[in-house]
Amino acid sequence: MSDEKKLPIKKRRGPDQALWYVVAHAVDMASAAVPAGLLRSAGIPVFLFREAAGQSAIPLSVGLLGGVDVAVPEAYYDEALALLEADDDEAADALPPQADEPPQD
Repeated sequence: MSDEKKLPIKKRRGPDQALWYVVAHAVDMASAAVPAGLLRSAGIPVFLFREAAGQSAIPLSVGLLGGVDVAVPEAYYDEALALLEADDDEAADALPPQADEPPQD
């Protein structure tokens, strides 16, 4: 078993009154499109919950005052988490190693 602390599962009620389980959080819709696209390509239904601060015509939805929750139905929760975690691991492996010194020209 992993030594990581398990975070509580965040659940959201969608407009269809179904319960959706949050598997990722992004700062904006463009950033949420990446995990949502990965999940959809695996055949997993995805719903994006957009948070916005303010009730103006142009609500602020970036940074601490907003964001987007990427959510899936309960039946897909474990599969979605595993897929997103595997994608994170692959992305980290694809990065070049950090150099201690800046490159010399």
